[in-house]
Formats: sequence, structure tokens, C-alpha cells
Amino acid sequence: MLDSEEDFKHKIEIEQDKSIFTLIPDKRILRVLFEQKIFSLRQIQKAAIKKGVFFRKSFLISAPSGSGKTLIGELCAINNIFSGFGKSVYLVPFKALATEKFFYFKNYYKRFGIKVELSIGDYDVEDNKLEQADIIITTYEKMDSIFRNFYDKPWIHKISTIIIDEIHTIEDEHRGPRLESLIVRLNESLHNPQIIGLSATIANPELFNSWLSSLGNKTTLIKSDYRPVPLHYHIKIAQDKEYLLKNLVKNTLKNDGQALIFLNTRKSTQLTANLLRKIVKSYLKNEGKKTCKKLETALDNLKGANKELSRIIEFGIAFHHAGLLPKERKIVEENFRKRIIKVICCTTTLSAGVNVPARVVILKDFRRFITSGYNIKNFSGFYESGDGFSFFKPFSGNEVFQMLGRAGRPGMDKIGYGIILTNDMEEKQWVEDHYFQYSSEEKALIPKYNNLTSQLNNLNILKEQVLLRVYEEKKITLEELKSFFQKTYFWFLIKKQKDTKNIPIEQLLMINEISPKNLLKLHSEPNRLEKLRNAFHDIRISDISKNKIAGFVKTHYGVYTCEFDITTGIRCSCGFDNGISDNFSEQKFAFEFCDHISLFLIYLIKHPEKKIRMYTEDIIPSSLKNQYILDYLFEKGLIYRKNGKIQCSQFGKLIIRLYLYPASGVLIREKLEEVEIQSYQDLIKEGYEILKAENRVRGERMLEPILEWIDEEPLEEILERYKIMAGDLYSLRDNLERIITFIGIISQYLISDSREYKNDLIKITEMAETLKLCIHNGVREDLLDLVLRLKNIGRVRARILYNKGYTTATKVKKEKGYVLHKKTGLGLSLCKNITQSKEKYDTSFFKTKSGFKA
Repeated sequence: MLDSEEDFKHKIEIEQDKSIFTLIPDKRILRVLFEQKIFSLRQIQKAAIKKGVFFRKSFLISAPSGSGKTLIGELCAINNIFSGFGKSVYLVPFKALATEKFFYFKNYYKRFGIKVELSIGDYDVEDNKLEQADIIITTYEKMDSIFRNFYDKPWIHKISTIIIDEIHTIEDEHRGPRLESLIVRLNESLHNPQIIGLSATIANPELFNSWLSSLGNKTTLIKSDYRPVPLHYHIKIAQDKEYLLKNLVKNTLKNDGQALIFLNTRKSTQLTANLLRKIVKSYLKNEGKKTCKKLETALDNLKGANKELSRIIEFGIAFHHAGLLPKERKIVEENFRKRIIKVICCTTTLSAGVNVPARVVILKDFRRFITSGYNIKNFSGFYESGDGFSFFKPFSGNEVFQMLGRAGRPGMDKIGYGIILTNDMEEKQWVEDHYFQYSSEEKALIPKYNNLTSQLNNLNILKEQVLLRVYEEKKITLEELKSFFQKTYFWFLIKKQKDTKNIPIEQLLMINEISPKNLLKLHSEPNRLEKLRNAFHDIRISDISKNKIAGFVKTHYGVYTCEFDITTGIRCSCGFDNGISDNFSEQKFAFEFCDHISLFLIYLIKHPEKKIRMYTEDIIPSSLKNQYILDYLFEKGLIYRKNGKIQCSQFGKLIIRLYLYPASGVLIREKLEEVEIQSYQDLIKEGYEILKAENRVRGERMLEPILEWIDEEPLEEILERYKIMAGDLYSLRDNLERIITFIGIISQYLISDSREYKNDLIKITEMAETLKLCIHNGVREDLLDLVLRLKNIGRVRARILYNKGYTTATKVKKEKGYVLHKKTGLGLSLCKNITQSKEKYDTSFFKTKSGFKA
């Protein structure tokens, strides 16, 4: 007898498609699928099984969201475990996504005896738990860190299947380079494991698949355009975009749909949500209005919550951006999925790794930003606005389709709609040509995706990866070092380019001195370079000597002074400055030359006078100075040469284990060696300066807010006084805590090498140990004992207790609950709980003074 109508439907589903039993003979895997109410397979899943996914073959699956590709990764993982092949690792780009996957896997697989562990920065697990786990869910960065620290542990080599979700993130400038390196290193160390790459639709999956295959295991490509909910693209013209937005939202809500509206600034998300709030509320039912009122209350109860969000959510609409607290973003996302919130106005933070589909997705502006030509150093990637002086930088095709791809809610919508708004016919035509091709057969717009590129062309990344390779190999020759980088996607793509295929890898990696011609090829985008060569500009040499070449370049936007100097590096009056100091910039391949430097270099290389060309050949390579990777690593004491092989120094090992970029580690060491840190405030300022150098500080006025946070100023007052958001303050807090921790560890390491400054370093080490706790909790040192040992006691309650004479947790514990309540005014139940409950932490853990061994 059937339990329900749903069971009857599933029986019919199985009767209609019995292929699942043929394709999956293993009854254990079938049981797992049936427990998840999966009784039939999609075409993409059938194709993967037929092509050998259960026989340890590697795959790249390129398909849209909702196509069913994630299940292929799951099938690999559980087959791996049931067949006794070894561990599986499931990699994702974001901590939130890792947590979501962990609870999903644990919920379904625990009953089958499968041990699932989560390892992310906020939820660390012990080494022995990872050793016992069948499936490890983690982020790319955390897996990289685990591999650096445990690469010689036996359990690491039991990993036999690696599922890389969102593998197209390899082109992300922040996460991509380390993911690329990790893929190569895992392939080498684990002797060609089964790799399942799950990718969004990209333009060049065949090329990317060829690179994966070149690493050892032949990788099979499966492509699919299938979406459970078809997606229709539209480009709308509107001189009044706000009026059009209102109509689009009305039509969506009228038919019981939901909408996501993507905007390019935080401020515009809030303004647009405010604009639409009354329209959205008019479509809420009474029950919906009550629930939204409860959400308003829930948000109001969060410390540091955005008042505008809590006010506006009552209307059934919300905004979403990185300035919000994680809890605020979670409330918005979860209630949108529950269909309580009808519209979200958001930045691109919502397009990455967050499962919030909507019937209609609107991109209000395809331009990331607009700026004057006077502000642009390098015009690559910019387009003229048509007014003669301003330029815009558009979102990439992959970014646009990542956003619009959220259109269509499985099980709720028959069609999803992705809409781009433009101002006029000219803009509409530009958007159509840039992002789409028109299919006359289908009478529809077909997306033009971008090729997947490598982001390993960044000097700081390359310094780190060279040091990391030396660290992992223990002893390495230059040839072995080159051999590793020849396996990267970066080199794989370089070989495909006409202009760079003859450049030796030594010059490409900035290991050996580079010629001016090759320098120009590598530091200027080819198409842009061709335009510069063909355009006429007035260029003159103003100064030439054995150490320097300088000159003037005249363009439509002014006259610029350019110079190549052995002492100071490469500079331009537009603001471009390569310099000879440690470079933290994220510009491509150490830096992308500004157009003026490129023009000046073209002029020098082609100069008719032989003497000037000779000076160019001598001075240009020397002006790069610290850009030469091996020279830099040797000079800074991160590596050394012994018996013809390169080895990692103790300091170099420390930097790798701390997951620091070499330039950051060197800067910390230099600041410590200057011994100018005498107080907590000095330490905070030095940490803040390092974060600024790493481009991790948003805005100019963030030092004062963090100082006030540690000085126990009320959070709401700090946010109001400096007009900042809680999400930004907490992000800075977390980053500063991390840097202060590293300062303490490096200071501790330096103690053994320093006799003269030993006492100063000991003091700094102890200060850093205390300060990181003050930063995290937002308290002065005298409250640490209370906030660390007592449950439910934060900065405000701790200060109340302290001011009433309860200066330690021990004193609080000795008091009777009702007496504590009378003396402090804190709630009676709270007072009873804190006097009777166990302590949070053993504070001796935070006062460890033992030496750090690299």
C-alpha cells in the first residue's frame, strides 16, 4: 500500500524510466538516491555514468545551474567510499557554501555510516577527525592550507577523488591562482586522483579540459545547455529605468513571481529597494505582512544591524551587499527562498555561490563603473561612452550570465527571465553585440560566454608559488622548478598565444632577466598594444644616462612624464609606480603597464639611434629590481642555495605555513626589526598599515573605528559617527586579528635570532597574544577574563560586571545568582546561568608562551 500521493508519483516515475537500475547496479547507491527522492536520472547524469564515472575516470562537467551536475560529484564520492577506493574531498569557493554542503551531506549520508567532516576557517577540526572522515567538505583556500601543513601525513595520500565545485572560479583574481596551483600539486602528490570539475557554462571548455587531461588523468568533457527551467533573455530600452523597474516588478508579483535586481553599488541597492517598497507591500497577503513584521523585529535585535534593512524588510523587499552582517544576509537569503521576501536589490555578492533563484532577474546597468579618460592609466577593458571624454568598464560576459542565470525557480516557474536594461538603441545594440549572438532559427538571444583564463600572472602570487614549490620539494633545481610551472593552466594558455610563445619560461616567470621586447609583450594586453603602435603620439626623451631613461608622452588627456630608473624603478606621472619596494598590487603579471609607459617603451625599442637602443637594453631590465622572483626570495632570506639546489629557509617555511604572501611576511619582519612597537596602539597601527598594503581596507577612515571598537565604544555609535557598515567593521576586525596573530608568531620566531632586541620581541609577542583577543571581542585588556570564560557575556555585560567589582570570572562564579542580579541589574535568569554554567574556555590556552618551530 502506498503511503501518499507523492509515493504514487515516484512509482510512476520509476516505471517510466527504469534505466536507473541498469546504470546503477549498486543497491547501496540506489538506496542513497531513493532516500533523497531521486527516482530518475537526467541526461547529463546518465552520460557521466555511461562514460565511466563509477570507474574512477575524471570529468569536467560544463552546464548551467540546476542542470544536475552536482549529483554527479556526489555519486563519485559515495561510490568511492562504498567501493573502498579511499577518501573524497568536496571543494567549494565559499565558506557559506561549504557549510551548506556539509549539513546537506551529513543529513543524507550519516545514516549510511559515511563520516562527513567540515573544515573551514570558522569551524576547524582536528587532524585525527580529518583522517577518519570519508568525505571532507572544505574551501579551496582551506584545502591549500591543509595540504601545506599535512602534505606528508599518510591520510592525505588516501584521498582518491576530488570534486571541485564551481571550478570556473579558477579565473577569479583572488581565489583562482591558488586553486590552479592546488589542482597541479594534488595531481602530482596523489598520483593522478579522480578529479570531477563542476563548471558553469564557459566559452572554451574543450581547451580547459585539455589542460586537465595534460596533468595525467585523461579527463572526459560533458557539456550541456539543459536547464530544468528554460531561460529567456531580453534587452529593454528605457529612458526612465525606475519607471520600467516598477512595471517589471508589478508584472512579476502579479503572477506570484519573485525578482532579483542587480545593481553596481551598495547605495543604489538601498535606494532602489526604497523606491519599490510600496509596490511590493501592495502584493503581500496578510500572513506575509505579519511574517515580514517579525523579520523586522529579528533584524532589530541584531547588534550593529543595518537600520535601513530592518525598516524596509517590513515591505517584503530587501537589499543585499557585502556591508551587511552575515546574519543579515542569511535572513534575507533564507526568507527569499521561503518566498516571504519577494524582491531583493543586490550587488554581485549574491551571484556567487548563493542558492536564491527567482523568476525574473534584472541587471539595471551592464557597466561596472564610468570614469573620465583622465583617470585611466590603462585603457584595456574600457569602452568609450560616446561623450568624448568618459569611459565605462562593463561586467564580463561570465559575470552577467552568472547573475542572469539565477532566473527560473525549479518546481515553481515554467520560464525564467533574464533582463538587461539600457538607456537607448545604441546601448541596446552594444549589449547585444557584446554579450549575445542572435539565433534566427530559435528567434532568441544566445549568450556569448568568456574564455576561462588563468590569474597566475600576478607577481605576488608567483613569488608565493615559487616559494611553496621549493618548500614542498625540500630541495629543487631550477629545471625542476620550471617543469612544475610548465604544468600550469597559465603556461598552457601562454603556449597558445602567438605573441608570447617564443618567450622562455625563465623570463615569463621573472626568474631570469627579461628583454625589453618581451617585457612589453608580457605587460601590455596584445590588442591594446596594437592600437598603441598604430596611433600617433608626440614622444620625446628628456634625460638619459647609465642609470636612467626619462621622457614625455603627449596624449589627448595631457602630457605624462615616464621614466625607467635602476634606483627607483618604473614610474609615470599618471600615478603608475612599479617601484623597487615590495609590491602588493593586484595588477596583472606584476603590473599592467599604463598606456604611457607602453608608448614610451615602444618608442625606445624602435628608436633609430643605436646608442639609445643600447641604453634601453641595459636599463629597462635593471629597473625591474625586486620584480625578479628568485632574486627577491634569495635577498629576503626566504630561500637559499646549497649543493646546486634551492632550499627553503626556516623563515620561508614559516611564511608558507602561515598562508602569507612572501611580501606580507617580509613587511611584518621589517616592521618588527625596526622595533618601534611600544604599545597596543602602535601594534594596531602597524597591522592596519600591512592590511592597507594588501588592499584589504575599504575606505580611508577605518583606523579610528577599529580603535574605538577595542576601546568599548558602543557599536551603533561607531557606525553612526563614521558612516560605515557593521559588515565592513567586522571584516576589518577579522583581518586585523589575523595580521596581529601573524605579527605575534613571526615576532616569536625572531626571538631566537635576535640578542639585541630579544626583550622587545618578547614584549611584542605577548602584546600580540593579548591584543588579538581584545580585537576579536571589542574590549580592553581588563575584560578578557570575563568575556573569555563566561558564557553569554559580551563586551557590554562584561563592563557592567567589572564596574560592580566582579573583575574576574572566579569572583562571578563565587556569587549567588540573585545577589549578582541585585548588584548589577542584569537579568535574574542570566545571572543564575552564568554563576552555575561551565566556563567557555581554559584561558591558559591564550597565554601560551612556548616557542614556534618552523
